[in-house]
Amino acid sequence: MQPGADVELTVIIPAYNEAEVIAQQLDALIEQTWDGSWDVLVVDNRSTDGTAEIVHEYQRRDPRFHAVTANERQGISYARNTGIEASRGRSFALVDADDLVAPGWVAAMGAALRHHPFVTGPLELVRLNPPWLVDSRGRRDETEAPTFYGLFPTAHGNNMGMQKALWEKIGGFDEDIRLLGAEDIEFSMRAWLDRIPCSFVPDAIAHYRYRTEIRVLWQQGRRYGRARPLVARKLIEAGRPRPPRFGGWRSWAWLAVHAPDLARTERRAGWVWVAGNRLGQLEGSVRYRALFV
Repeated sequence: MQPGADVELTVIIPAYNEAEVIAQQLDALIEQTWDGSWDVLVVDNRSTDGTAEIVHEYQRRDPRFHAVTANERQGISYARNTGIEASRGRSFALVDADDLVAPGWVAAMGAALRHHPFVTGPLELVRLNPPWLVDSRGRRDETEAPTFYGLFPTAHGNNMGMQKALWEKIGGFDEDIRLLGAEDIEFSMRAWLDRIPCSFVPDAIAHYRYRTEIRVLWQQGRRYGRARPLVARKLIEAGRPRPPRFGGWRSWAWLAVHAPDLARTERRAGWVWVAGNRLGQLEGSVRYRALFV
């Protein structure tokens, strides 16, 4: 492949201080095969650890690996947009640095994007997480694209692919959304409003790594929770149905019933995650003037 030549698919990995885990993802990608042309682009978003040095080592090993820096601001939407703008692929696929693509992932994504403009694959939870954490967050086997409360299909931000022309048409990821967990949902909503289907690719499996620290789970849960009323507000503004205002009452009841779980390490993570989500949705309801608790 000649430097600067276009390829059929670019795999884009946003990275911020991922030195401890990114080599696992890059090793998984270097073993991938596909009959199309493809490359890998790591977007270094202000890393201060050894992330850049690790990526440069892979660049020396394999000409398909490239890197760009995204230094103007911190944020996953900004990093993704920077990578997409710099990519050479007619299509691209997004994965995260701390996850792991399964064998055959590139081939499944690449083949699907030859026929579909917007795709997602399943997240597998067991390989990278301890059993107690998987149990606390709930096990699921995805057989179709997830949805936002049954209203529209969504693509996982860490296992998403699309034709670059679609990204240009829809307008890229919203960099003003600073809430982890909303960027992919908000983009999926805009694609749905534009009548672009999200196709599910069962063989494009990504192993997803949960956060294990209680403090991080709490913070992440709050961010996810704050994001949902924002999406509800955007649906209202688009004149579309929104989720029920009090649709989360079962989660509040679950917290009350399972309060004793806080005393058990293996169950504490699940309780903290749900509690963070509930508090975040209250905060988001106030911020975005869209009651959704």
